[in-house]
This record gives sequence, C-alpha cells and structure tokens, in this order.
Amino acid sequence: MLHVQDSPYIKNIHYDSSDDFIKAISYGGELYNLFDNHFIFRGHSTDRYVLVPTALRGNLVLENIKNFESLSDEEQRKLAIHAETELGQIQQEYKLLEEFFRACDFSGLYVPEIESLRNSFYPGVDVEQLFLKSEWIPEKYWELAALAQHYGVKTRLLDWTHDIYVALYFASSGVYNDPKERFNPIKALQARKNGEIYPPKYNMEIWALNIDVVMAKPMKIPLRIIQPRYHSNNNLCAQKGMFTFWESFYPGLLDNEGKMKLNHKPETDRRSLDEQLDSYLKNNKAEERIYLYQITIPQDTASCIYTHIEKMGYNASTIYPGYKGVATFLKEHHEIHS
Repeated sequence: MLHVQDSPYIKNIHYDSSDDFIKAISYGGELYNLFDNHFIFRGHSTDRYVLVPTALRGNLVLENIKNFESLSDEEQRKLAIHAETELGQIQQEYKLLEEFFRACDFSGLYVPEIESLRNSFYPGVDVEQLFLKSEWIPEKYWELAALAQHYGVKTRLLDWTHDIYVALYFASSGVYNDPKERFNPIKALQARKNGEIYPPKYNMEIWALNIDVVMAKPMKIPLRIIQPRYHSNNNLCAQKGMFTFWESFYPGLLDNEGKMKLNHKPETDRRSLDEQLDSYLKNNKAEERIYLYQITIPQDTASCIYTHIEKMGYNASTIYPGYKGVATFLKEHHEIHS
C-alpha cells in the first residue's frame, strides 16, 4: 500500500492488463529500460500490504506477556508505555535473535560467530549494544538477523530480491496461496445477496528500490542494506535474496547530572518504508528524483503473469530447490491452470 501521494521521490505506475505489463518488462519495454542491476524488488499479492517488517507489525513486548490480565492497573499502564518505546522493542528483538542463535548452535547448525553471544551466560543481556551504543541493528548482528528473518523469526528486516521475476512469482502465486486472497464461497454468496462485487478488485504490487540512490553518501539515508552470503543456503541463493532495514538511532542510557538512567522516551517508528523514506528526503531537502517505485497490476491478471514467468523457468521448484519445491510447483501448476 502506497501511503504517500504526489511525492517527488516515490512513484506509482499502474498497468490495467497483463499484456501491457509483460510488454513493459520485456526487452525494450519501459520497465526493462528503467530497472537495471541497481534495483532490488519485492512482490506482494495485494496492494493492501504495507512495507513494514514483521517485528514492527504488532507489539513484541505485549505479545510475550502471558499474564498481562493478572497485573495491577498501574503495572499494566507502565508496561503499555514501555511496550511503545524503542528500548522495549529493541530488547525483544534482541531476545529473539539471541534465542535463535543459541537454539541453532545447540542443534549443531551454522550461525555467524558473535563473541558477545557466544561468551554470555546471562541470556537477554548485551549491555554494550543495547545501552551503550546508539544504533540498532548493529553490524555484528546483521548476518544473524538475515538468517533468522529468512527462516521466519520476527525481525525489522524486509526481504528483497535482485530479480524482478522472483518478486513476480511471489506476487502472482500469492494470489492463490495467501488464505486472505483465496476465493471464499460464503463471502461470494453474501456479496451476491448485497449486490456487491466479489472478490473485491485489488491489485498485486511490485516494489522497486534504487539502491545506488539510497546508498549515496551525501544523503546518509539510514536505510541499511544487507547482502547475505548464499553459501549453504540454497533457497536464498535461488531467490537472489537480500534485506533492508531502517536503522534506529537512540541513546539507551542518558547521563542525568552524572547518573546514568534508561532512556524510555523515544517511541518505536512503525511507519512503512515509503513513509519513512519520503519524510526523510523531504526533511533533508533531497534532490527530486525517484528512489522507490510501486508497480500495480490487477489481481485478475495473476494467472497470466504466473504462466508467463513459469515459461521462463520461475516456479516453486526453482525458487525452493528440493523435493518440497517440486511438490509445491505441481500443486500451484494444477491449481492455477485448471
């Protein structure tokens, strides 16, 4: 979902038909000439989704409180306030990464070497990074966060791909695989009774981010880009995956007349990436050029687009190498073409 309108930095391009869109991304088309190897892509089955990472879609602090109702009103009030702070959010994100690190390590699985986690016997505490430093996520955690994100742990990373056709696979197949997007006969019957259109007419969307412009040093945009190693990660390699996150700067500890105390003031920024980027660029009076594109195509073109990219060799068996990928491919192929 595009939150900003008439932005000099973010542009929406809409195609009404699959033929127009396929022509645009094919050799000589307007998108083919526009999107080069300086862009990365992300596909959504619906434009109702937002560019917000999983760790920031809910509230990690409150999600991990099992006995919230048993707390006193004052305790609930303080906890609710803490849950909205960047300090509380970061503590929970760190806890998830630490638990992932230890569980993988104890299972004999590869994890990047992080000395502070390896040598810490007090789970949940990295005083240097959580309180004495000023940025989250620190670089020494990037590879671990990328690995955790790829396997479903909630982080503040967003998944991207170098290959627009991979993004198109996720967008078009998602129309059939996403439970929220699947045809519901009960809703169809109710809509018919009410004289409404069902299924509603939504769009698929492809986001395209110009990483060269974003990473230009003069602007110092706090959008960090993680290019993980593909070695021993067949899925990530096949998907040409990478990650981004909006870096948070906050003083974990404040010096109050010679005494250090926790900083509970900054609230977590839960805005979507397009909002963050547009706001930052406007506030810094950046040169007017397009940093981020949103390409939208009607959902009812999903089967045509899926068929097109399947003929090019993009399907679940290539996106997820292995037996499960082949089984998923056969299921999707029969469902979409039946």
